Amino acid sequence: MLRTQVSLDAHDYNAAKKEAAALGISVAEYVRRAIRSTLPRPHQRKQPEWMRYAGLIESGNCKSSQSIDEIVYGNKD
Repeated sequence: MLRTQVSLDAHDYNAAKKEAAALGISVAEYVRRAIRSTLPRPHQRKQPEWMRYAGLIESGNCKSSQSIDEIVYGNKD
């Protein structure tokens, strides 16, 4: 295991310490898990960068997937 140093402001450190205590783990393990949860899985195929954002925006239209061209490009009028 490699060792690194991370600087946190007091609010973030206290929040991480509180969550770690609630889980019964160290702050270091909590940070490792937090980092691990945001990294891509090694076995996943590399996706184009824009795919990270797919599905993040809601149009408010429950049938938007059926009319994606109109949503993206507008009406043909």
